Amino acid sequence: MEILSLEVERRAETGKTAVRRLRRMGRVPAVVYGIHEATPLTVDPKVLEKLLSTRAGSNVLIQLNVAGEKKSDRPVIVKDLQRDSMQGAILHADFLEIRMDQKIKISVPISLKGEAPGIKQGGVLSQLMRELDVECLPIAIPEEIAVDINAVNVNDVIHVRDLTLPEGVDLLSDPEEPVLTVIIPAEEEEEKPEEEAVVAEGEAEAAADQAGAAEPAKESKEKKETKEKEEK
Repeated sequence: MEILSLEVERRAETGKTAVRRLRRMGRVPAVVYGIHEATPLTVDPKVLEKLLSTRAGSNVLIQLNVAGEKKSDRPVIVKDLQRDSMQGAILHADFLEIRMDQKIKISVPISLKGEAPGIKQGGVLSQLMRELDVECLPIAIPEEIAVDINAVNVNDVIHVRDLTLPEGVDLLSDPEEPVLTVIIPAEEEEEKPEEEAVVAEGEAEAAADQAGAAEPAKESKEKKETKEKEEK
């Protein structure tokens, strides 16, 4: 995987006032940590956004070039991003410093390739996993884990164990975890129209009323017959 450069500056001031000043200048606060002592930084969010728009996405390898530092050998990955809830703009960035000769744990997006025959058979494809947890050297981080679905029929299930990983990439996710399946949607029971439901309810109430009225009449008839027998 290619390593992209990012120019950053050390941040001397902290606090809300300093952050607001930074954003007015078109920059946002950031921090790098992992190997050396945590260092507060400032970064141009537009430049960072451009790096994140590559095929590698959030797993892009970045070489931090800290202004004023003679040695800028600081490879990092984006560990966390804080974004504006309304506009999605980057508000803060966390960078994790890594060693290029040591494996790291990372989540890689799963990408479906092809068209499942089960969909033409009336099924619906349900993707149960979006990312796969793996471990590898930073330079070997795959941009995605491709899953061929050209042979997936109705009721077929693809598990993690069925996926093919690139060389040098070790699996961390549970091999028995289902990745996707194609199922036939259950038929929903048709609801009766509201008017029919009201009519049915009315008929039931009327039947109950008639039954209730018939009981006293039956009881009265029985009493009359008993009285006639006694008089005889």
